[in-house]
Parts: sequence; structure tokens; C-alpha cells
Amino acid sequence: MGKIVIRTPNHLGDCLMALPAVESLARERPDIEIALLVPQWAEMIYHQVKTARYIPLSGDQLHGLRAISVQTPLLRRERFEHGLLFTPSFSSALIFFRGRVRERYGYTGEGRAFLLNHPLDYSASKIIHRSLRYLHLIEYFLDKKLSLTAPALKLSPFDKANADKIFKDFKIDPRLPVIAMAPQAVAESRRWGVQNYSALADRLVRRYDGQIILLGTKAESSAGAEIVRNNRRIFNLCGHSDIGTAAALLARALLFVGNDSGPAHLAAAVGIPLVVLSGADNPTETSPLSDKKTVIIKDHLSCISCVKNRCPKSGDNFMLCMKEITVDEVFAASQKILEQSLK
Repeated sequence: MGKIVIRTPNHLGDCLMALPAVESLARERPDIEIALLVPQWAEMIYHQVKTARYIPLSGDQLHGLRAISVQTPLLRRERFEHGLLFTPSFSSALIFFRGRVRERYGYTGEGRAFLLNHPLDYSASKIIHRSLRYLHLIEYFLDKKLSLTAPALKLSPFDKANADKIFKDFKIDPRLPVIAMAPQAVAESRRWGVQNYSALADRLVRRYDGQIILLGTKAESSAGAEIVRNNRRIFNLCGHSDIGTAAALLARALLFVGNDSGPAHLAAAVGIPLVVLSGADNPTETSPLSDKKTVIIKDHLSCISCVKNRCPKSGDNFMLCMKEITVDEVFAASQKILEQSLK
């Protein structure tokens, strides 16, 4: 069959949603060489696909002219027979075309169908989970029906050791209950607010004699600091872990609370229960795949699941999907899970 290259997604949640599809291809065709063109931080997600090798891309090599100038000669050197595009952009299809990938598979859209000699069309009005979209592309390539499984990450000893070190450095007591939160979001429309997270964290600490770990990027550290204030049971770990270490930290928690985000998908992939606060996102398309998930969503709102990064409303209606989610409501959902876990 020759060599095959897969251009994986660019974001954490999407990379996790694509993992079952990559694993399905490796399982069905162990005889072929699979190369994964991935963001360099995502290797940890796909390392468990033993038959795959990795072509890492730095952040400035993922988009635009820089992506075209770097990825195109790379693909030409490799002489790939088949290429599967999990990314929806025009530029990624152009790169496969200019990179002389012989058989190019991908979804139509963005005016890129002419760059694909195996285009897969879909109805934009039909919303399906993104994990299924990735799997359908593998099915199209293999001409075989496959079953969807939820992403499941295998933690490395290195990641577990890093989590041990963070617990020790921050003096987090492994004997006490640990609850994880991701209190910030890149999209403004998905932010529940540091005051809400702070109030929730305080209540959970008091009720369960527990500890809260806040996860996120270094840029989100200031939001974490606002939540911590003087509460010694809340630990601001934003910016202190890579993806693998964050996964190992989440695996130690009894519960994750946050919006539909990369950390939520990471929590689902290590098998812990989740309370997901949903507003601008569309749960039908992107909610973490988990049978331990509680989604809080105000689906009576006409604007719900608008999938906009900034709320287009103003006045009293601004960010109503987040404002209507109360601390009492999230505490009750968290309490239900924790009472069961701590029996």
C-alpha cells in the first residue's frame, strides 16, 4: 500500500478526539507505515500508537505561509503514497497537493475539493461528533465500517514521576481528596468566571476537606492566582505541566470541573468523572466522550451552542449561557459525583 501520512488536528481536544481513528487505522493495517504530521506537543497523545512515527511541527509551522514553506518540501522528500487530512483548512489540502502526496483524502469545504482526489462530502447541516468525522475518513480510506471507541490515554512512568514531583513541590497531600478545575478558556464566550470558580472551590474544600488543583497554560496563571487568594487548599498549577504531566495529575483527581476544553477531553481520556459547563460550544459535536460526564447547559436559550468565540449579544443577554449557570448548580452536580466516589 505504500507510506501514509496523516495531518492531525492542531488543538488538544481535537487531537484526543482523533486518537481512536488513528488507533483504528493502525489496528486494521499493521503492515503499513503511518507517519503523523503533528503539533510537537501532541506526540504524547499518539505515542501509544506503536506503529506510527512522528513528524513534529512547531507552533509557527502549523498555519499560513510558514506552514506551506516548511511542510511542502518535507512531504516531497518523504514521497507519501497516501495522505489523510483531519484538518479542514484550504492550506492543509494545498500542502498535500504541492507536497506531491499521491492519493489525498479529506473532507470538502473551504473551496478545497479540487485539491483532493478522494474528497468526502458531508452535509453542513448535519452535526455529528468530531470523533466520528475523523473515524469516517478512516472508513472511507479503508472501505470498511469501524466502531467508535472513546479516547483512552496510557500514562508513561515519566509523566507519573513528574506528577509525583509536582505534588511534592506544592505540598499537595495525596491522602486527601483532589478535585481538578480548568478555570479559564481561550474563547471568551466559554468563561464561567474566576469569581464563580473561586466560590465553588471554597465550598468543595470546606465540604470534603479536599484540595483543588487548577490546570491550564502559563497565560492562565493570573486567573488561577485570583481563585487561590489565601486558600491554602487551592493550588495554582497553571503553566507548571506539559500535556503528559497534566494527564497524570488529572488521573489522581476524583473529579474534573470546567468548560468543554482541552483539559476536559484530557480528563475524560484518563477516565475520571467530569462536570462540563457548556455554552457557546456544541456538545453534539465536541463534548468529551465519557460515560462519567455531567453536562450543564442552558438549552432553553435560543442562542445556545452558537459556536462563537465572542458572545455577539449585549446588555442583559451578554454571556447569558454562562451567567445562568449558578455555583449552587455546579456544586450539586459535583457533590453527587463526589459522594459516590468517597463512599
